[in-house]
Amino acid sequence: MARSESQMTLRGNNVIDVEMKYTQTGTAMLRLRLAVDKWKKSGEAWEKTNTSFFNVQLWGDLAEHSAGIVEKGMRIEVKGQMEERSWETDAGEKKYAYQLNAREVLIPVEDIESLVRVKREKRDGDNSSAPTKQAAPTPATSPFDEELDF
Repeated sequence: MARSESQMTLRGNNVIDVEMKYTQTGTAMLRLRLAVDKWKKSGEAWEKTNTSFFNVQLWGDLAEHSAGIVEKGMRIEVKGQMEERSWETDAGEKKYAYQLNAREVLIPVEDIESLVRVKREKRDGDNSSAPTKQAAPTPATSPFDEELDF
């Protein structure tokens, strides 16, 4: 019998503030919750018909690296394995939940550029009352130190 695996890719917006947690053994864990919209074409326009929410967990190095980048409201794509969890309530009712254990996190380039711009504006806005000093340009010591205009 062939092995099977529940690989999924979700693309949506993270709707919660991220918070790094650690297990008792010291493994990093980061939770996300993605809002994924469903769209359909109606004539010449597109309209949103539904929004589904998915719980996502990142573990280990992926969690630690993503914690400083992923923010609430950010559009991301995650790839990983879907997992079903079940538990019983105090009333004896069986409950089920699904979550994606992410193996990859992808952030669209345009969102990275916006994130950098917003952080720069916040930083520059906080220092707007202080006079700005322009440092004298220093010659690059290596061709890799030069900024390139693209």
